[in-house]
Amino acid sequence: MEAPRQVQQQLPARGRGGRGRGRGGVRMHGGIGGRGRGARRHHDVPDEIRATLIDHVINHRLTMAEAGRRVQPNVPRSTVSSIIQTFRRENRIGRQPQVGGRRKLLNEQQEREICNMVIANNAITLRQIRNAILLDNVMFQNINSISISTIDRVLKKHQMTMKQIYRVPFERNSDRVKELRYQYVHNPALCD
Repeated sequence: MEAPRQVQQQLPARGRGGRGRGRGGVRMHGGIGGRGRGARRHHDVPDEIRATLIDHVINHRLTMAEAGRRVQPNVPRSTVSSIIQTFRRENRIGRQPQVGGRRKLLNEQQEREICNMVIANNAITLRQIRNAILLDNVMFQNINSISISTIDRVLKKHQMTMKQIYRVPFERNSDRVKELRYQYVHNPALCD
């Protein structure tokens, strides 16, 4: 008699190319938009934690990895290294203020005025709001052009909705029409 063979569980094939490859040899990690091995993540470390890390490394002579493990949340060694290099180069602990980018187009008072336009007339369209803004040289004196998407974004920020009015004829639900419907359902021969 033959001894029973062990049945091995079949695992799904990984595809050719070995580690990190999916079907058809396409790389699954890194690359554009991916965040696999080797992809760097930005760690936003507050100024207090930065000062603590610098103290641990410079004054207490801990390694960068040890200093990163001592603070909460844990900071990677590479981030600690960057903080220490910045301190040694520029004698600066805090982060630099964010610079660049486009400034806000509308101030708070102008945003409230756009919301007031919608409150005053709920059937107003985004194009009509844009035309009103461009024609108003008192409240919107600094606005030479504004996009419809910017107006929409302001309204969403203030949780304003512009539902289009559905105009149902009121006579559809008048007493006379209701009576005619009732008669049609109960005695259709009378309605001809």
